[in-house]
Amino acid sequence: MSERKILRAVSGLNSQINSIVEAMQLAEPYLEPETIDLAADVIARAESRRQLSAEHVVVGLFGATGSGKSTMFNALVGQELATTGVIRPTTTDTVAAIWEPEGAGELLDWLEVTTRHVIEDRDGQADSAKKKTFDSGLLLLDLPDMDSTAVDHHKIASRLVGQVDYLVWVLDPQKYADASIHHGYLNSLRSQQGNLLIVLNQIDTIAERDRKQVVDSLRGILATSRLENLPIVCASAATGEGVSDVQAKIAAAAKNKALSTRRLRADVDQVIHHLSEELQVEKVRLPSQVHQAELERVIAKAHGAHYIADAVETSYLLRGASRTGWPLTTWLVKLRNDPLKRMNLGRQHEDPELSLTSRPELSIAETAAIEHGINQYVAEASADLPESWKEPLREKVHANTAELDDGIDAAIAGTPLGVERSSWWWPVVKVIQWVALVAALGGALWLAGYPVAGYFQFELPEAPRIEGIAVPTLLVFIGILLGIVLGLACSFVNRIVAKVKRRKALKNIERSVSQLVRQAVIEPVDQHLDTYNSYSALITSAAKKAD
Repeated sequence: MSERKILRAVSGLNSQINSIVEAMQLAEPYLEPETIDLAADVIARAESRRQLSAEHVVVGLFGATGSGKSTMFNALVGQELATTGVIRPTTTDTVAAIWEPEGAGELLDWLEVTTRHVIEDRDGQADSAKKKTFDSGLLLLDLPDMDSTAVDHHKIASRLVGQVDYLVWVLDPQKYADASIHHGYLNSLRSQQGNLLIVLNQIDTIAERDRKQVVDSLRGILATSRLENLPIVCASAATGEGVSDVQAKIAAAAKNKALSTRRLRADVDQVIHHLSEELQVEKVRLPSQVHQAELERVIAKAHGAHYIADAVETSYLLRGASRTGWPLTTWLVKLRNDPLKRMNLGRQHEDPELSLTSRPELSIAETAAIEHGINQYVAEASADLPESWKEPLREKVHANTAELDDGIDAAIAGTPLGVERSSWWWPVVKVIQWVALVAALGGALWLAGYPVAGYFQFELPEAPRIEGIAVPTLLVFIGILLGIVLGLACSFVNRIVAKVKRRKALKNIERSVSQLVRQAVIEPVDQHLDTYNSYSALITSAAKKAD
């Protein structure tokens, strides 16, 4: 393989690993522990293997008890390195045949292989014939039996299944259909078909006329696991038949210096496909602004936003009547209760952060309306999410909304309602009202002075007249009429302004409530969906690059 292709393979693997790492950082709280462990194991294995020798290719011989695996190992190496015999298991430790010891030590340490043999000729020189057959970077391993009754042996074989670069499965005619081999191991290696070789050993024990039938039977069993394309080599380690074919396959694999990268890439692809299959959709849509506004309105309404807005209107009218009405009747207004003061609202001097309203507790219906609105919003927003992503979102929103009522109460207490200050024109009208009242009282006293003076036999000068009407009479009528007309006019104006105040107060209350609703519900939901979309984009992009 060319250097350029090797670099391209390494670059592709790095890109996929980076995508998985970033995706795991985003989605770890929402994935099943088994999925996280699988990804972590593959990434850790890939990171470790990439830091070790890239010039060596690790080929492992796997097989069940009695398959002749160790005999095949010795035949491939050309030396009696692995123990063979009738006592089972014969292979108790992993045995390594090394054609190039330089740089292989750390790799074998990572593989936890302690029994190592450097292939040399009798004079201590490298065997030129074997070097010609096998690439100098080959590490050939003979592993303990896959079905060994010794637990340690089974663990070693299972671990090395995920570590070696090229897997050679040695089967014998009696156990080639063993379910423990196929379902226990081969099924999990579908993604590694390019790194697998099946050797049907002891072929000499089968008559020539029956061999095709046996191979076809094995091929059919592999097909049930979608492994029908695996290469199958018939061989006999005892007679040497087919051994050269096995050597050729291994030699071809050993020359591929990107084989370890391809093996890791297959493992990474398997993880990516697994994660990709769990995606419900590639991208979920965030709730629209219409849905957000509807939720905000529902919660604001349940917290009495309209009731408070009505109270603002009433309060403004009462305060306006008190400040602009006819002074002789304004005391009647004070007999009416100000609804804002009753709720401890509309007091500018109070610290909003330390103030709470005196509004009644939310009713059962209002509480239910809030819960229903939030639950419906979250349910619609998370409808397309996988189940493992839904429950954490519900829990997060529920935790955020546990103290939402108190927060909204404080927010309403600090919301400017527009009645904290008097309207600028109220003092002007008040002055005019009092001037008119004083003028009317002055005219009345003036008129009353004439009969009193006559009673005491005083002669008062005649009151001046305007258009034939005495001035004190004009003062009385104009003062009273001006006060009443001005009071009625101001009442009309106050009603118009009160409507405007109501609308503004309602908007301010809804804005205050919406800020808390956004913090407690809308923003966490958006962030959760954005996290899923980022995770999904990473997995989807990596899946498209997978082989």
